[in-house]
Amino acid sequence: MYNMDISFMGYKFNVEILILIGVVYLILVSHTLCSTCNTMGIIETFVGANINNGESAPYSLKNNKPVDTSSWMQPSLTIKHGEPASPAVQQIMDRKNQSLPLPEGQLDILANMPFKPECCPNTYSNSMGCACMNPTTYNYLINRGGNNVPYSEY
Repeated sequence: MYNMDISFMGYKFNVEILILIGVVYLILVSHTLCSTCNTMGIIETFVGANINNGESAPYSLKNNKPVDTSSWMQPSLTIKHGEPASPAVQQIMDRKNQSLPLPEGQLDILANMPFKPECCPNTYSNSMGCACMNPTTYNYLINRGGNNVPYSEY
């Protein structure tokens, strides 16, 4: 066979390996330089929401009208002894109970739980909203199904 080695500065290099390195280098450089190139003639651009017909927002320092933030707050869920529960608390208390502990073979506690935007904020959510938990289910999760022993080595 042929000797396909090249000597350079006292080192011997195999020609096949040098060609392979060159090809990999060209692929990397072309991907790096052409990553923003348009390959199919389709130009993709980001267009922001045009809610003012292309005009900037009408803002003036002279208009010092305060913003109504009353709808930004969540209702108070504080319960005081001897006082009636607020409508928000009563709505949570009236939610449908879930069978706990779970039936044999069922592993997902959230499987039959409704998810709605009205139940937000909550720790558990999906694309439909937040989990509509009642206090029994919430306490069951906090206590890890009766497995939360406060003075344990685990």
